[in-house]
Amino acid sequence: MVAALDVLARELYAIQPQDFTAARNTRAQELKPSDAALAKQVAALRKPAPSAWVVNLLAREHPDDLTALLALGERMRTAQEQLDRDALRRLGGERRAAVTALAQAGAARAAGLGHPPTAAVLGDVEQTLLAGTSDPAAAGAVASGLLVKPLRAGGFDPVDLLGAVAVPDAAPWVASPGGAQSPALPDPVQLADVRRRRETRAEAERQEHNADAAAAEVDALERRAHRLEVRRASLEAEIAELREQLDTAEAALGAVTNDDDALAEARTQATRAADDARARARDARDAADALEKTD
Repeated sequence: MVAALDVLARELYAIQPQDFTAARNTRAQELKPSDAALAKQVAALRKPAPSAWVVNLLAREHPDDLTALLALGERMRTAQEQLDRDALRRLGGERRAAVTALAQAGAARAAGLGHPPTAAVLGDVEQTLLAGTSDPAAAGAVASGLLVKPLRAGGFDPVDLLGAVAVPDAAPWVASPGGAQSPALPDPVQLADVRRRRETRAEAERQEHNADAAAAEVDALERRAHRLEVRRASLEAEIAELREQLDTAEAALGAVTNDDDALAEARTQATRAADDARARARDARDAADALEKTD
């Protein structure tokens, strides 16, 4: 069933976009009397997005160039696993050039067929080609010729292929026009191993990032603790100085209080002595006045 659907899907995804829906419905109607289940599957085939149609065009008409690009992606993944930065830098430049050239070739061919892609569509084509170089499973989807929607790579994570290929179980690589079969993708065991290595590496890098972030946080806290310690020492010294000044001021206040008490006592005695002196002076004057009268 899958093989039959694969063949029918390849026929449909090779026609012009404006003819896809009518051709699909016609083919489903033709199949319905003899194979209702297959007819239902054909009727469910989705029309490809413009960018997916361009990539499918490349898979059919530029299989060698597309195969070379996807093989370049495999070499990049190997260099990444080996942490070969020089190779990654060199291969990255080659990939950018290859993606641009292949996308332009697809755009030119699509324009020749009466469907010139917009800048947004061309951008999706480039992103889909890049996604094909980042993940072996995505490479199979890109090269299948049965792509339904554009793909996008997400760093170290596997490319989301849910609903991306019209017949997910179909053979992932198409035959070239000369009949030679393109290199096969890794088998499921190899593919799982590749993904496990990538996920393990990504997890290690995430943990290293977390460790670096934690170390930076510890360093920041230690610097803050040092600043607080310096501030504490400064405040303690200031408090000690203020306490010394307070002790001095309290001693001076005590002396002033003592002086004030002594002054008050002296004032009282002086007032009393002055009163006594004035009284004696009055008495003396009264005595003198009395003597003068008797004379």
